[in-house]
Amino acid sequence: MSLFGKAKEEKKHIEKEKQKEFQNIIVDTENVNIELKSISSVKNIPLNKLDFSIISFKSVFKTHKDDEWMEINKENIFQFRDEDFLLNEELQIKQQYKVEIFMKNKEGKPPLEIILGGNKYLTKVVSTVKKNLDIKYSSKLKSYILEQINKRLVKQSMFISIFQSETKKEIDKIVSKIRVNGFLEEDFNFVVCKCVDPIRSIDDNLIFHYKKNINKKDTQGRIDYSKRGYIQAVKEGDIIIEYIKAKPGRNGRNCKGEFLKVKEPKQRYSIDFSISENIEKKEDDDKIIFVAKKDGYVNKEGDKYDINDKMELDEISFKTTGSIEANMESNVKINIKESDILKDAIGPGMNVETTEIKVEGNIGSGAIVKAKKAEIGGQTHKTAKIYADDLTATVHRGYAEGEKITVKRLEGGKINAKIAKIDQAIGGEIIAEKIFIKQLVSNVTMIASNLIEISELKGTNNKFIIDPSLVLGFHEKIEELNKKLKKIETMIHFTKKSIKEKKLIIEKNREPAEMVKERILELKKMGREPAKTLLKKIRDFQQMIKSYNETIKQYKKEQSEKDEIKKEIESIQSSILNAKIINHSLWTEYNEIKFVLLSPKIEVVHTTKEGEIAKVITLKEIEDGKYNISRKNEFDS
Repeated sequence: MSLFGKAKEEKKHIEKEKQKEFQNIIVDTENVNIELKSISSVKNIPLNKLDFSIISFKSVFKTHKDDEWMEINKENIFQFRDEDFLLNEELQIKQQYKVEIFMKNKEGKPPLEIILGGNKYLTKVVSTVKKNLDIKYSSKLKSYILEQINKRLVKQSMFISIFQSETKKEIDKIVSKIRVNGFLEEDFNFVVCKCVDPIRSIDDNLIFHYKKNINKKDTQGRIDYSKRGYIQAVKEGDIIIEYIKAKPGRNGRNCKGEFLKVKEPKQRYSIDFSISENIEKKEDDDKIIFVAKKDGYVNKEGDKYDINDKMELDEISFKTTGSIEANMESNVKINIKESDILKDAIGPGMNVETTEIKVEGNIGSGAIVKAKKAEIGGQTHKTAKIYADDLTATVHRGYAEGEKITVKRLEGGKINAKIAKIDQAIGGEIIAEKIFIKQLVSNVTMIASNLIEISELKGTNNKFIIDPSLVLGFHEKIEELNKKLKKIETMIHFTKKSIKEKKLIIEKNREPAEMVKERILELKKMGREPAKTLLKKIRDFQQMIKSYNETIKQYKKEQSEKDEIKKEIESIQSSILNAKIINHSLWTEYNEIKFVLLSPKIEVVHTTKEGEIAKVITLKEIEDGKYNISRKNEFDS
């Protein structure tokens, strides 16, 4: 035997000798843990080798510090169910236990696993008796469960009996279940001890809800300091300021009998401001709220709050205001007065979102403007982006998107709209349902779904394209239709395959099914009941036919859906045949005219010649699947 093996055996031998020598000890104590630790230390026995049983206990209390201790008995225990009684700060409770301390026997698996869990303040303790399919009923089971619960409570310095009004009834339920079923089929939870929860005091607070987006972090946890919240937009009915009133809490007492004192509420704020008629004050027992009576932005002058909907600024820049995001539904109208052609009215990298905006000057690089209505008196930088339902711009070099866009001079910018009206186009790209240009110079790409109309053509190298698939609104719709078409075609493919497979199975089983059917008829004529297996074979064959017919119906439905989608695509395609390119002046050379059909993808192209007269250009189908460009010298009536 190794040295370590010998040492281990000697240790076991010593422990056995100690166990033989140890005599059970009966003590009276208020703290069992202290007694266990003391005996462990004196007897040199590991603490985990000691156990105890409760022989008896005594509970005493006094309601004032100068009173005599009184025993808790059947006559007065009802007081300990009364919250007011328990919340007397001078109430003191003690328990004295008579326990027998002994050495643990060889540890085996306990009859039942019992777990105790408490809340944060230990004002409520719940017991879980774990399910056990092997447990057998015994007359000692009830006392065993109660003893285990009480021992755990005492170990945690919590009182037994005093706050346990329902414990014995719940244990009766467990024992009854085991007695009836012969086992415990699921975990059984019940409240062991319940006292009084403390309720925290509420400190007063003043919350400026309208400032909630100031220094707001993005998804990476970063703060964009350009968004300083110069304008804080609100909607009618929004709470803009809220004052939470200070409210005292309630003390508590836990299952250890400890009094839980809560702090007094702090009062740090006061309402030292006034409000205009555009803000409504509402008050109840808990709070005072200030509510916006109209859309706009919160404006504070001195100690007075108001809701305004119009604002005048010299400029929007990182240095002065930061980005302004009032949202497009806020009904806020902004007028920016900076008009110096050498300065930016909206500075580089600024974001502006509002209902209406009027800019007398320029839009800087990387700036983004979003509004329902926008008016720009200066020029837009080539990297600036404008999104507006209704946009009017003087010189446009950036990107613009909206319903109706009107530009005095397009200089290499891009427009994406439903209707685009341009006074003069000198390079750039326009995508719209309808495009109107008074004077077209050179290097402009025009993509429309319905109409391109030019009053005067002055230059060359322009592209006139009729292609609904690229136009705002149409593009999304065509993409969606193509996705639907692809999906339904895949479904049709698998449904056809399923029909073929089911048909083969039916053909294979038809003859045997007919034979079974004849046999059933013979048996019925003979007055005999057909075997269940024969009837099942017929039912299975009938189910095959039913499933086949349902798949045929599904195929027809899918085919019908496919036809409807194709009709929608054809409807958009037919609109190309109604689209027009109109030029009120003579054509110059090297301008490209293109009509793009969707399905199948066909491009019909024509390049203009110098002096060519063709006021109206359309696409015409000359025969099935073949198209050419039609040129007319007169306008239709």
